[in-house]
Amino acid sequence: MFDLVQKNKTAVQVVLGLVALGLVVGFGVSGYSAMQDGDDFYAKVGGSRITERDVALATEGQAVSNEMKPMVVEQLIRQKLLLQAAAKQGFAATDAEMQKVIMAVPAFQENGQFSAKRYQEMLAAQQMTVAQFEQRVRDDIALRQLLSSFVSGNFQSQKTMDRMAALLGEKRAVAAALLRPEAYLDQVSVSEAEIKQYYDKHKDELKAPEMVKLAYVVLSQDELANAQTVSDAEVQQYFDQHKSELGKEERRAAHILITVAKDASAEQRAAAKTKAEGILKEVRANPARFAELAKQYSQDPGSAQQGGELGWFGRGAMVKPFDDTVFKLDKGQISDVVQTDFGYHVIKLEDARSPALADLKPTIEQKLKLQKAQAAFQSQLAKFNEVVYQQGSSLQPAADQFKLQVQQSGWVTRKGAQDPALNNPKLFDAVFSDDVLKGKHNTEAIEVAPGKVVSARIVEHKPAEVPALATVASELSAKLKQEKALKLAQEDGARKLAALQKGEAVSAEWMPAIDVSRSMQSGVDAQTLNAMFRAPADKLPAYVGNVVPEQGYVLYRVETSTPAPKLDAQTQQRMRDGLAKMYGEVEISNYIDSLRKSAKIEYGRAMQAKPAE
Repeated sequence: MFDLVQKNKTAVQVVLGLVALGLVVGFGVSGYSAMQDGDDFYAKVGGSRITERDVALATEGQAVSNEMKPMVVEQLIRQKLLLQAAAKQGFAATDAEMQKVIMAVPAFQENGQFSAKRYQEMLAAQQMTVAQFEQRVRDDIALRQLLSSFVSGNFQSQKTMDRMAALLGEKRAVAAALLRPEAYLDQVSVSEAEIKQYYDKHKDELKAPEMVKLAYVVLSQDELANAQTVSDAEVQQYFDQHKSELGKEERRAAHILITVAKDASAEQRAAAKTKAEGILKEVRANPARFAELAKQYSQDPGSAQQGGELGWFGRGAMVKPFDDTVFKLDKGQISDVVQTDFGYHVIKLEDARSPALADLKPTIEQKLKLQKAQAAFQSQLAKFNEVVYQQGSSLQPAADQFKLQVQQSGWVTRKGAQDPALNNPKLFDAVFSDDVLKGKHNTEAIEVAPGKVVSARIVEHKPAEVPALATVASELSAKLKQEKALKLAQEDGARKLAALQKGEAVSAEWMPAIDVSRSMQSGVDAQTLNAMFRAPADKLPAYVGNVVPEQGYVLYRVETSTPAPKLDAQTQQRMRDGLAKMYGEVEISNYIDSLRKSAKIEYGRAMQAKPAE
């Protein structure tokens, strides 16, 4: 059971991690949000695509090898299945819930406080709109609502608690002795006939794959962006033309919040409102004490100790009732009691401003550089493709015309390259095509990532071939000796275990004993661990053994047993919560499996192989 829980726990955590990724680290993947996907996709889940952009966001824009990509896609499939299920079941985030999450993201804070200006600048820098980002937040909240229902429904009885506490808390002192194959090497030998026989039977395994070395050039939108310049006049012109978008007024406000639970009764709501109205009277009697009263009364953990300060924010950054009120206030004015999904607020407007050009200049410059880079990239792309095609016997003309460097790769096979930038199935198909391999032409310009194209040609080719016996004989001899020694070690280990269990003495180098429990396995596999704890505590020492693949055989001597300590109420509650989470994760994994069986999942050309189910 413990193996099952651990397996499911890992899967659930990865799915959660992928969704949360965009809320915390969705920065540094510049360009993916704004770019349109082509016809290629990795998978469709109920008609919803998983594209290169999704993979890039999930991996923080880092290059992913062909071996790793199916695993990332698999987790994205699970994420989409759960999001679709959450939507069908009516799980959704309120504006207040969404705002609370966004305001807590450290990347959007200045001096520990949420900054609407920083929030908008960071989204703009990543070419992500507020609406796009807020949808990601809503998805995250909805998914967590769905998954939390599995955990909250798992109540464990006291009898189950006591049993689990006894099982998980018991410790056993265990010494180990490892019988390694190296100790048996001098007892084995390998003949030339055995080496030849192995060689003849395993030629396909020994065959070196077809390999090529490439020369290649990369045309990159990011490199073009770094090369762009923007004048002060261009910044001023953009500012003048987009004042309606850029010139949003901002407010700096402080508030005192009396929270109200979603399921609060009418009496509880009335009591909270009465308390807020009492605070309002105190504030209006002495407005200079607002910060002091906020520290005394406010139940907003994010701002109370800062005197209720919320920092600067633009229209739409707060929930609507709060937003509408604060933008009607004059500087220094204090509002009436305002009700939102969070509870009841008393708001003071500290200051107001319209953004100046100097404040927006870095954002505008970045936006204009990106626009120029996108235009330059699209303009050069067709010419680049034309040059690498028409001058197909060399990449140098393209490198000269577009000021690029001709780079050299290591060995590349049909399955992958050492350079992650070249790991693209379209590129491999092109490189090993007859036109490039036999015709010795350049490939066409191939998009290996959004805003990045590559053209390559072969500079060295090695066909697939079986190495001569003489070149691998020494390696095969060592391999066969190791296999024979491993077999001897495992056979000797089994004999020694049988002898120990009969009470006979054997020679073995025992390591110092360590404590092992069911919750701290210390590297012991589940089957062996269970055998250690099945030995009656009053009949120790007991002996357990197991084959260790590639390493030999390990003997375990179970020396003493220590019963589980009595748990206090706090520890019992932590265990109860942990069990609920553990069983919930098993149910979540089973739920994902059921969703997958009933869903329509289609794999696109971009996938070289389906992810393992």
